[in-house]
Amino acid sequence: MVNSVKHLEEGKRLRILCIEDGDKIIGIAPLAQSRRSLRGWLGYEVVEPLAYWHNDFNGLILAERAQECLSLFLNYLYEQNDWDFIFLNNILETSIVFDILPKLKGTFRFETRYVGATSPYLTIPDSMSSLMNGLSAKFRKNLRRSLKSLEQDYGRVDLKKYNELGSLEETMNVYFDLHQKRWIGKGKSGSFADRKSREMCLSSARLLAERNWLALYFLMVNGKPIAAQYCIEHDQKVYYALGGFDPSFSSYSVGNLMIMKVLERCIEKKITEYDFMRGGESYKNAWSKEYRIGLDTKFVSNKLASRLRDLGMNVAKRTKLTKILDRFLIL
Repeated sequence: MVNSVKHLEEGKRLRILCIEDGDKIIGIAPLAQSRRSLRGWLGYEVVEPLAYWHNDFNGLILAERAQECLSLFLNYLYEQNDWDFIFLNNILETSIVFDILPKLKGTFRFETRYVGATSPYLTIPDSMSSLMNGLSAKFRKNLRRSLKSLEQDYGRVDLKKYNELGSLEETMNVYFDLHQKRWIGKGKSGSFADRKSREMCLSSARLLAERNWLALYFLMVNGKPIAAQYCIEHDQKVYYALGGFDPSFSSYSVGNLMIMKVLERCIEKKITEYDFMRGGESYKNAWSKEYRIGLDTKFVSNKLASRLRDLGMNVAKRTKLTKILDRFLIL
């Protein structure tokens, strides 16, 4: 079990599990543990994916012998018996985990449910004309009109990857500023309002850039960046993590123009899929009707106290009666 990490939320303890076969790692469970409370006083221990609240997707890395690895992870945690619940949340329904779990039903106590949020994605065709023809006539017309207006008002519009503009640190700061401009304009703080969040994102970007997985793009107008997309590119797929734009250009639909230009670059590179990540925002539906569903799975410890807490939670969810919650949770 790994016991240290550079960036970790306050109150969480790292619990990363690894399975080795000889000198090769074949399974990784990137988890963390924290203590929570019901109604501010009754504490319980939760094991869940690392940075769960900030991730669109979570999962386990099962490179080989997936069923054996998942069983080993769960057996290890159940033997430790120092937790009440394991929440494997926001895992896509296409994960191999859900092929394996039914086979483990008699061994471990768990339940799986659908999450409300969908995760749209676009299967990218082999040409830009095919992609545009797959859009609605109205949306296609609006895109072309917005691009033409932007070019007429400001000049040349093109797309640049971060390493075409400057150092990673310089371009990440431009990206942070564009993201913050958009959200501050909405009266919100944005994801990079503090130094800690910027440092964490920059640290991750360095690791991705070293592996050539970082796809940080900027929409340029006459050499000036007005919009950005932070994406991860791996295995011929692009995952759109987070973006931003200068709100003074919002009337030109620069968010959608940014997507169009990135997709154009994807076609050039023969990328097969663009993943919009979790959330059913209307702009995603304009690009694609394809989506995946996320699932949540909850494991309950064998401890009597944990099972009573679980029973109380379930009753409370169904009835929303505080008195019933109290009755089941007082030990």
